[in-house]
Amino acid sequence: MFRNIDKAIAYIESKRHKNTIESFRRILEELGIDTKQKNMIHIAGTNGKGSTVNYLRSILNAHGYHVGTFTSPYMIKHNDRIRIDDHPISDEDLLALINKYESVIEEKNLSMFEIDVLIMLDYFSTHDLDYRIIECGIGGANDKTNVIQPIISAITNIGNDHLDQIGPSLYDVINEKMGIIKEGQYFITSEVEGTVLARLQEQCDAMGATMVVVPEYQVSRYPFHFRYRDMAFTLKNQGIYQIANARLALTIANKLITLDSETTEKAIESAVWYGRFEMMTVAGHQVILDGAHNTDGIKALLSTVQYVRTEDTVFIFSGLKDKDVDEMIELIDEAGYPIYLTSFNDERASDLDGYRSFSSVTVVPHFAEAIKVALLKHDQLVITGSLHFISSVRKYLKQNY
Repeated sequence: MFRNIDKAIAYIESKRHKNTIESFRRILEELGIDTKQKNMIHIAGTNGKGSTVNYLRSILNAHGYHVGTFTSPYMIKHNDRIRIDDHPISDEDLLALINKYESVIEEKNLSMFEIDVLIMLDYFSTHDLDYRIIECGIGGANDKTNVIQPIISAITNIGNDHLDQIGPSLYDVINEKMGIIKEGQYFITSEVEGTVLARLQEQCDAMGATMVVVPEYQVSRYPFHFRYRDMAFTLKNQGIYQIANARLALTIANKLITLDSETTEKAIESAVWYGRFEMMTVAGHQVILDGAHNTDGIKALLSTVQYVRTEDTVFIFSGLKDKDVDEMIELIDEAGYPIYLTSFNDERASDLDGYRSFSSVTVVPHFAEAIKVALLKHDQLVITGSLHFISSVRKYLKQNY
């Protein structure tokens, strides 16, 4: 039994072994965990899942509904993954649930993500919630969140990410992610690629599901203005890519409740999702934190930075070993920005000596030093890469500046 929450969290975060989804489903059944809870919404995709969850939660909360959310990774602390009405699970509740299932965790050799899903389902089942919004981890069909029975499933977009785990081809990724589509339900997506949409429609037809596609919305200036039905929205200090996520959340919400225009506009415009084009002032400089952790994310980030860049903008980047770091750096380099390539304290961080050489890249071994140098030499800092990296940087900046 754990008496200290930090030790309990360190314990579950050390768990790496993964069961099959079939084994995990049997474990939940043996424990009597309810996977068919009231009004579950399941959200998958390559990018934008957490933002979509947050926009949808904000809309539903603003209309007076109680909402549980499950997202990953966390930006501030582990508790953030499991929230009710945007309040993280308390240390006391999380500790109690880890202790409740400690013997099961050991006996069944559960992974950290499996533990989180188990705890989330137990925690949500003990609260009177109107809606439960669940974000996939990686993939879809074999993701451990896919034990639930949602009323609506959604996919933000599908790109070439995690190919080593759910690939090797984009076709494999599509097949994996569309595994969240359930028989006879609504399936909603903001994907725009015709080939991908055709495959998703084919699966919906096979499952008797109704597919709804959120159309693209083009904007040309900052702040970003967009419309949904009779509502008008202005996004400040948010990435241009959030328009697609917000419109997906609005489309889902419209299937669930009757939207009040003024309430909905305020909910979208005030929603905050840390680490996604988050603007901070550090030592008099504008710093932008954005967890663009794959090539599609970097492209989306660059499309936003062009609207707010200064004459002297530098990128500070660190990725994970399983990502295409070279391709991400190349995209930033082609956009004309100097780059500080750095690292952080994580066993999954990419090696600094394993990247392709770029004339615009300066290697700085640790991100704290990279930030200090950048603040001395440049006006605006864009810090990006792994979400785990952004979490470490954000904590450092809050504590030291």
